Amino acid sequence: MKNKLLLFSILIILVSCTSNKNFELAPAIYILDKDDPIESFENLTNRLQGKPIYIDRWATWCTPCIEEFKHNETLHNFLHDNKIEIVYLNSDTDLDEEKWFDFIIEHNLKGNHLKLDSILKADLIDKGIFIPMIPQYMIVNKKGKVVTNKALRPSAGKKLYDQLDSLLNK
Repeated sequence: MKNKLLLFSILIILVSCTSNKNFELAPAIYILDKDDPIESFENLTNRLQGKPIYIDRWATWCTPCIEEFKHNETLHNFLHDNKIEIVYLNSDTDLDEEKWFDFIIEHNLKGNHLKLDSILKADLIDKGIFIPMIPQYMIVNKKGKVVTNKALRPSAGKKLYDQLDSLLNK
């Protein structure tokens, strides 16, 4: 009986590990497309299973982007309390994966991560979501619809939280 219970427990663990499409880089840091590429905005929103999303499009060379990371602790608390996912969408074109991972960990960017490749970028442009400057912040509702592609920055604090609340609770 103990052997059957042990075997059943191992089977459950294996199934739960292989069914996760996200790769956990560090505690609470997930790479969304590590083994399964995200090639469209719809694919991204489907991956997050109907949850509202705050998207932060950034790059390692973008000083204003990095300055905004200083406000992440309070932002993460608000997002967590309101069940809103965060996606950090990296816009570097020639960034080595290891350097990308190191940067994420160094800046404690908890949440979901994705690199903006040419296929996803083309889809965002086709949908009128992409703005050719960074940082760019977007708010996506539970239905996967962008309610604004010009959301406030984390440094806006309460104004951003009010914006998220008003746009996601309509």
